Amino acid sequence: AKHAHVVLPGASFLEKSGTFTNGERRVQRVNAVVEPLEGTKSDGQIVVDLMNRMGYTQPDYHPSWVLEEISRIVPFFKGITWENLGHNGKQWPVAADGTDTQILHGETFKRGKGRFFFPEWVESKEVSAHGKDYPYIITTNRELEHYNCGTMTRRTRNNDILTEDVLLIHPDDAAANGLAEGDMVCVESPRGKVDIKARITDEVRPGILSSTFHFPEIMLNVITSDVHDSEALCPEYKVVSCRIRKARKGHLRKAGEVVERV
Repeated sequence: AKHAHVVLPGASFLEKSGTFTNGERRVQRVNAVVEPLEGTKSDGQIVVDLMNRMGYTQPDYHPSWVLEEISRIVPFFKGITWENLGHNGKQWPVAADGTDTQILHGETFKRGKGRFFFPEWVESKEVSAHGKDYPYIITTNRELEHYNCGTMTRRTRNNDILTEDVLLIHPDDAAANGLAEGDMVCVESPRGKVDIKARITDEVRPGILSSTFHFPEIMLNVITSDVHDSEALCPEYKVVSCRIRKARKGHLRKAGEVVERV
């Protein structure tokens, strides 16, 4: 704000009414639960105030107006109104009579048969370059309780449910490396290494390791690469060549500590 020419005093989502549309195609009403701080306003009211100052006189904002405009312009919102959203919302497309669509593609796709594209399999550059010296593959994943690096969810009671990152390792791989449940494991890739607690499970296949990246103490992304696919340019965090060994007993690198590079 110190560097801004103009600061627009927006209210938070808890302080204003409107709608959310989620990945389930569900349009839901959101009602303000607290009054906004003095001087702050909803986004819509800020736009209206700007229009008024520019000479385009408008009445005070109401969230139903935005929804009405969207329903006029967007075909699959046609039957949505502020009043008929109720407590559970509507799943688009919504017909003019307000009937929504729980399952989007029940019998067929909108254009008929689905169009499938089967790309040719190509071995990962990570594996072809490093697989000999780093025979295991570790794939990063998320758990339900935390979102990505956990910067938001670790501030909630979810942190009491899932308290740390662990390394999932198959019993055969654990036995081959002399690892027991709860041992600290040094996971090393061509880029760096981290120490993480072992959880022995058959949820992963032999040769495959898996861990989350929700907690800063582990800093798992130190070992990932910048390899990406040629089409979408998505980083290949799911295929990381590594090797493992038992770490020094009880050793766990603290967040913010300099990470040892190899």
